Amino acid sequence: MKFWLIIALAIANTVGAFQSSSKSPLAHKFKNKDVSQDVRPGAPLTRADMVAIRNPFWNTFGSPKTPEANIDYVVDRDYSVALTLILVGIWLTMFHPSDSLFIDGLGGAFHLWFGSFIGMQTMKTRAVFNKDSFELMTVTNKVLGLQRDKGLKTKEYQNYVLGTNNEWRYDSFVNWDFFPSIQLPILVYFKETQTPKNMQTKGSLGAKLMDRRDNGQMHWFPAYANARQLREQFEAHGCKKIGPVHGEEFM
Repeated sequence: MKFWLIIALAIANTVGAFQSSSKSPLAHKFKNKDVSQDVRPGAPLTRADMVAIRNPFWNTFGSPKTPEANIDYVVDRDYSVALTLILVGIWLTMFHPSDSLFIDGLGGAFHLWFGSFIGMQTMKTRAVFNKDSFELMTVTNKVLGLQRDKGLKTKEYQNYVLGTNNEWRYDSFVNWDFFPSIQLPILVYFKETQTPKNMQTKGSLGAKLMDRRDNGQMHWFPAYANARQLREQFEAHGCKKIGPVHGEEFM
């Protein structure tokens, strides 16, 4: 009798593991709607729907189930930029394409260092969409890696250029995009007017010739967050966009 009771409890727990999270894209999509009108027998599932169908191992590699009531969506991490830099560094170091040990060694060391730095940022920084603002937050894990995020907190250090918080209201967005393209994202760009006029610089590095429009503060950060999800959430939260997304100009 005890044996069958244990089996029944195990099955119940397994079924529960496949239920969608209240913070998942699927739950957000069907909030305050008649689900029967959207889900039809045989209807193809969207990518967001598939993401919402979680299995017991999902949280090892995916975004956390965030308990914070203010958080709408946490974008998945993306190691593509970090891995590419590290692979280039290894290639320069091992194969010496320029036939100069010094130049190739210097270039390889730089790529290895920069790739490791971006990898560290990918492990600890999350792009978060709150109810009213976009924010870069830090995981609370003591040991960084591929394990599930245990929690999120406000970044310890403020914006490295302006000294302001790393949080921006959606209604302050002027533009956003991906460089060089959405198909090959290396940098994420956005511009906002929340930063006070007297603190705004012409470009995130203070280069006065980078932006002559004088209509907001520019921001750039490496694409250590999934670019497709970023785009979906920028659009879903009404962030203003000028022109088409890079890479889709002629579509």
